[in-house]
Amino acid sequence: MTAKVTATTKRPKAGPKPPAEQQAPSDGEFPVLRLKTRDQAEQERVPLFYIDDVEYTIPKRPRMNVGLQFLHLSRDQDDSAAMDYLLAKLLGEDGYRALREYDDLTAEQFQQITEIASRLTLGALELPKA
Repeated sequence: MTAKVTATTKRPKAGPKPPAEQQAPSDGEFPVLRLKTRDQAEQERVPLFYIDDVEYTIPKRPRMNVGLQFLHLSRDQDDSAAMDYLLAKLLGEDGYRALREYDDLTAEQFQQITEIASRLTLGALELPKA
């Protein structure tokens, strides 16, 4: 599927423009969103674990698209592939490699790491309370 790119026409200014995410309704029955890519700001990170006093962190609030991809992989492949993607995405290449190569990792420690990572990520997908 390809994205449709359309040119915008200039209109006279009629007061403040609503944010891109809150466009006025189209000719249809619902508002049409105009999503714009922004520069990726550095995300706040929190420690997830330490190996020999080296801190490994993950985003405090993972991006929504990471959660969507995690769900997509869970459905289309399996939970293992989805968790592999999630840990690599959240920890980064070095952090995930350190975890994979840590010989003394226990099942309980791995379970705690995966539960925290998935809870933070899936929490990003929760709908706002009305």
